Amino acid sequence: MRHRIEDGYRVTLERLLARVRTRRLDARWLMARARRRRRREGASLDSCLAETYERVRAAVERRLAAEGAVRAPGPVAGFLCDASLGGLARWLRAAGYPAAAAPGGQPGDLVAEAARLELVLATSDHRLLERRAVRAGTPVAVWVPSRLGRLEQLGMVLRELRLPAREPLCMSCGGELRPVAKESVRERIPPRTALWRDEYFLCAACGRLFWHGTHWDRIRRRLEAVTPGARRT
Repeated sequence: MRHRIEDGYRVTLERLLARVRTRRLDARWLMARARRRRRREGASLDSCLAETYERVRAAVERRLAAEGAVRAPGPVAGFLCDASLGGLARWLRAAGYPAAAAPGGQPGDLVAEAARLELVLATSDHRLLERRAVRAGTPVAVWVPSRLGRLEQLGMVLRELRLPAREPLCMSCGGELRPVAKESVRERIPPRTALWRDEYFLCAACGRLFWHGTHWDRIRRRLEAVTPGARRT
């Protein structure tokens, strides 16, 4: 597992650096620097590697912006997450993006399915990034460390693709949340909630009922912690 995580960061750093074709920085040198920092500061290697990645990503974005080479984020139809990232799929839905967690299968099948459905592939297997189709950009793929917490994973994906948070979807199924008249769902509303809340939403897919209560507020605050552009609803 340790070697897989390190290899994942190495491949991801190589992809970042390739965007600016720099000769001053090398992914292996950056990895060695993170290891030295771990020994010097007593921090975990995971945190050192994550911070290294974020610094390099931000530096690459600044350079591209200075060169006028930053492209607007392309449209994202949704995400296909590998079997180890089911929790990330739920939080991607909370951030407003359709996301499905794929069952286990052959890596090639996962790549082909994401390409067929025109979905971004989120994977904890760095080896998928080196497949010919992914290197050609079909499908777009993002490597996500399995050791990160779900919200950290979400932040990494949205920052990598420069995506804003959008109107939330149902975290359970990804359905659209539509406003519904209070009286039409009154029998489903807890009596104490009905006393102080008048705005309700139904999932168009699974029919679950939502309202802006304490749970909703906790989700919103967590999204804002990793995506500063999250909309306040």
